[in-house]
Amino acid sequence: MDYVDLKKLSEMLNPPTANSSDSEDDLPKSSLVQLCKSKTGKDTKILTNESIKKTENENKKKIEFIESEEEKAKNIWQEEEIVAAPEAIDVISDTRVRPEYDVKYQQYVGTEDAFLQMGLKTPLTSSCEAMVIEVKMPGDRMPGICTDITDDAVDIRSPKYRLHVPFPHNVHKQMSKALWNSSTNILTVTVFLKREYDDINF
Repeated sequence: MDYVDLKKLSEMLNPPTANSSDSEDDLPKSSLVQLCKSKTGKDTKILTNESIKKTENENKKKIEFIESEEEKAKNIWQEEEIVAAPEAIDVISDTRVRPEYDVKYQQYVGTEDAFLQMGLKTPLTSSCEAMVIEVKMPGDRMPGICTDITDDAVDIRSPKYRLHVPFPHNVHKQMSKALWNSSTNILTVTVFLKREYDDINF
């Protein structure tokens, strides 16, 4: 009896069912689980496209969260620690346009600072004597502009614009000045700062 006869005999004793197939794709779930088991007996995870995408999205969210926390840690202060300066009721209710403006700091440097480096001044704003506010007011003229400087704020009014800017420190309002440039329609307000530790910084 050869191999062919043995195969026919086995088919007679165990007839194939209708769902039987030689393909491994049609194996029952129990067989698939057995195939996926490792030598230690623990089930291994079957990767699909959906599971891979889900894992990538979870990793991406974790990375973004870590990066955001690192950025927050680098900040000097947090957003919830910043307190907005209160504005007067007439400023909030005013319907005039709030113009664009730039704030710059000005430092007066002598030869001992520039060449000999014998002074105590640094490039920080704490060593700056003055603060310059440039207000862009297109369409306005000098006669209609009113500038009011107090110890802690500047209030600029015109028929078209209204701007109220609080100062970070008190200023010498008697030494303050305003200059109007008719060609560029820019109002430049220069105020001299009055701080607690100015005697140490200068």
